[in-house]
Amino acid sequence: MAIVSVRLSETGYNPEASGPKDGVEVAWRHPACTEASSGAVVHNGQVSAGGLVVNGRTGRTVGGEWDGHASTPTFDNGRVYVGAHDLLALDAATGEREWTFETESDSGGMATPAVEDGTVYTRGQFDDPTIYAVDASSGEENWRFELDGEGRFQLAVAGETVYSIDETSTVYALNATNGEKQWHQSPSADIERSVPVIGDGMLYLGAGEGDLLALDADDGSTVWRRSLGSGSVGPVAVGDRILFLPGPETDLIALAAPDGHEEWRRSVSATLSGAPVVADDFVYVIAGHTLYAFDASNGDEGWQFETREVMFVDYDRGGVNSGLTVVDDLVYVATAPGDLYALQAQ
Repeated sequence: MAIVSVRLSETGYNPEASGPKDGVEVAWRHPACTEASSGAVVHNGQVSAGGLVVNGRTGRTVGGEWDGHASTPTFDNGRVYVGAHDLLALDAATGEREWTFETESDSGGMATPAVEDGTVYTRGQFDDPTIYAVDASSGEENWRFELDGEGRFQLAVAGETVYSIDETSTVYALNATNGEKQWHQSPSADIERSVPVIGDGMLYLGAGEGDLLALDADDGSTVWRRSLGSGSVGPVAVGDRILFLPGPETDLIALAAPDGHEEWRRSVSATLSGAPVVADDFVYVIAGHTLYAFDASNGDEGWQFETREVMFVDYDRGGVNSGLTVVDDLVYVATAPGDLYALQAQ
């Protein structure tokens, strides 16, 4: 088994992967025995969750620690970048810290950073309405931009533009090189908790009232808007002219990307969390303790796998963290009680 470096694009689409389709079993499970919120990322034969690095073939510890406040890492050019109380750059091979960037606040943890062309983009914590651009090699600040309101969720970078949303449901597009504002729009939708996703020139945003918005990424104008039910809509994965997203309540929904019309819808056992991942015509999603795989063409279920709960002194903790990865016929997932799984075809 050859495990290569993988950084899933912000579309959640990995056309080079071929994940398990008919059923899975545990290839290995690494129990870190810590409460955690990060997902997993694969790089050069290793897997990182938070600051922990394990061997991708065996699950054995290579280095680093899984900080419970750490975000899902982002891999780029030999480093993993992690949002915790500060922005951390770690050696991807060993987990050793290379630099730390401190924002204006240390209140709460930081979201998953984005990396593009030698720059790390991140946003401040709960009481810091700032977007920071940091040199990926040195950790020195390149620029900062202050939003009109706080922004609590991760941003997106595509080409020369950084996209972010603040608590007033305003979308900002910034020049990635110097931080100058290119445009801003305030759609009549509750999008303050939305994770922006870019695909094929569109900016996709899920709204709290159950709508999905497709905005033109060049100017923020609304191209189409679809009502999907009552309740929040999660971040999309952009496949080949089709979108997959957690819909209201427990629905996984497939929509045509050009106009948003519904292709199919399937219900699962619990509320979906995080963006789906699309690999080799299958869609992988997280719902509570369970991971599901569906045929992307028609929504037929391929398999489901339930992760374990872990007892911490006097209470149980369980659930799969958002941020799953599909690489070389394996699915990697991290859980809230600190288990890191590699799942293989049966």
